Amino acid sequence: MGRPSILLLTRGEKLAQTFETNLRMFFGTNIQIYIVHEHGELDSQLVDECELILVSAESILDRLPKLIHERALFARRTVHLPKLEQLMDLAPGTQCLFVSNSMDTIVDAIELLNRLGFDHLHFIPYVPQTAEIQPVLEDIDVAITHGLKELVPETIGKVIDLGIRPIDLTTIYDIAQQLNLPIENAHFYTAEFFRDFVRLGRNLANSVNNEKRLNQKLESVFNAVHEGIISMDEWGYITVFNEEAEKILSLSAENCLGKRCWDIIPEFNLNPIFQSHAEESNQLLEIRNKVLLVTKVPVMMDGHLMGVVVTFQDVTIVQRNEQEIRKNSSRLGLTTKYSFENIIGVSDSIISAKQVAVRLAESDFTVLITGENGTGKEVFAQAIHRYSTRRDGPFVPVNFAGLTESLAESELFGYEEGSFTGAKKGGKMGLFELAHNGTIFLDEIGDAPLSIQAALLRVLQERQVMRVGGNRVIPINVRVIAATNRNLNSMVSKGTFREDLYYRLNVLPLHIPNLRERQEDLFILIDYFLHDNGRKLQFTPEVKNVLLNYSWPGNIRELENFIKYLMVIVEGDIVKLQHIPERILNSSVILSTPYSPIAEGETMEREDILQFLSRHGSLMDYEDILTILWNISKRQERVGRTVLRSLLSRPLSEAQIRNKLSILKRCGCVAVGVKKQGTTITPMGIQVLQSIREKIMN
Repeated sequence: MGRPSILLLTRGEKLAQTFETNLRMFFGTNIQIYIVHEHGELDSQLVDECELILVSAESILDRLPKLIHERALFARRTVHLPKLEQLMDLAPGTQCLFVSNSMDTIVDAIELLNRLGFDHLHFIPYVPQTAEIQPVLEDIDVAITHGLKELVPETIGKVIDLGIRPIDLTTIYDIAQQLNLPIENAHFYTAEFFRDFVRLGRNLANSVNNEKRLNQKLESVFNAVHEGIISMDEWGYITVFNEEAEKILSLSAENCLGKRCWDIIPEFNLNPIFQSHAEESNQLLEIRNKVLLVTKVPVMMDGHLMGVVVTFQDVTIVQRNEQEIRKNSSRLGLTTKYSFENIIGVSDSIISAKQVAVRLAESDFTVLITGENGTGKEVFAQAIHRYSTRRDGPFVPVNFAGLTESLAESELFGYEEGSFTGAKKGGKMGLFELAHNGTIFLDEIGDAPLSIQAALLRVLQERQVMRVGGNRVIPINVRVIAATNRNLNSMVSKGTFREDLYYRLNVLPLHIPNLRERQEDLFILIDYFLHDNGRKLQFTPEVKNVLLNYSWPGNIRELENFIKYLMVIVEGDIVKLQHIPERILNSSVILSTPYSPIAEGETMEREDILQFLSRHGSLMDYEDILTILWNISKRQERVGRTVLRSLLSRPLSEAQIRNKLSILKRCGCVAVGVKKQGTTITPMGIQVLQSIREKIMN
């Protein structure tokens, strides 16, 4: 089944945007939203397709045809409580010009303000150009509006904009019930609402000297909301017990007022807050067979405790909805399965990489992960996401190696309905939109076509996307982690990768060592894979020697596949040479045989060296090392590993440099001095350097 559709009928664009934001906040991408303004033309097909029609005013509702009227829902609206502080300083009896674009909107807004305790003000309705009797504006000093300041007459000196009124939570629940939808963020909304009216109560206490009027205003506010509120004085005696609290707790306010809260509801455990004066937010408590989200806030004045306010709501339904949301997210593949605990090893290189990754995770900047195929770049990416502040957001991977240029743009940025042949009805959200408030993992970024690189650069700069066939930009809040097994710096030099995109991505570099550089981890990883598959195997000394001398060009991925092969092929518990694949045996023999220096001018042997080096690391790393040694040798000097490491164009650990120099020495490409005499390039090394450059260029 497709997502349910909601048609919004509103008076203006601002109101429609507010409604759409409200609905997206609660329902996310589970719904499709269409907007038609009050005097816009209603498409009968669109009306038939939409499961629900939401109207912003009763006058719009009354003008709808009968069949549409029966399916329509009037959007009850609330008000932003913090905005009400602007009305606190107005003296009783103040004449306030209430400005809007329709009379029924004004009537509804004034009724809500009166219910909230502002009936001491005199509100004068005003709809420009439509009012039959215009008020005398000279006698009015204050104008009040909900987001329509442009309609206020210029003669009014003071304008109080209470903001566009959002949809009330009761309407959200009605929509959810009719469309059988989960409400994703209700608990966040209500928790924020709790804080708003508590702050409002504090400001009321500071601005209103008459205690009776203060209590009346607070009582009006408390009874107008849909959360339970209990207020008590500094001795714990209950002074406020609103209607919603009665419903949730199945208690009568009349029987609770004037009594101590811990005698009525001991489950709230209020003694600690009376002693510590510290707020306790968003606690989940099981009370009277219900799960409640409870916040306890001390009310302080001049450093003294004046009382405590407890707010709560029944979140049993919300919890069930959240569980369903998590299941849906898992089915979409937007969650992670790996953390730093899944990165196995004790070698210096892998421990160093993990330590760097943990520090990178604590920031929100872009990360560029480099390393050979199979080293675990995506495992590191998922671990960084899970350790970051975005851990509760989505993790969206995209692999450019398997993404054709024709599909890349629509997959990354989404598309609107009808933008091309075969486009999905209603359009489709792109991967960047799916990653909003989370992390997008751009794997194999070196394989991205140049046209897509330009589009990616624009997204990274502007933090907004435009769907294919669309005409509006969509802001996004994502962290980018990119990964590649290619030398992007070299690709920039050749013009196959954009230089500006490279520097946008290479903010926080992270290099993952290959398996050849962490031999001490080999059998630790083997034990881990065997244990993970519930199997025990023992290796003869000959087999261990073979595995230690093998280059593992496929790294961790190849090792894991090799263990699966052994689990199938080995009948007992002992792994012998006869169980080892021929390719590993042959390659291991080559590596374990002492390698003599190669004479100059022998092209075949030089080609053998290239093949040998390519099996034991990246040729670009060897090119980098030999180039530095060649430049230094021109000055008839040698260089130590520490200086060599500082001159490299890409970071390598001390262990990695030591390993690569050892391999180059065995090939006769470098001469390593003794007692800190440093390293220099040999004539064969110069020839091999030239061959590597030719191979890379081709």
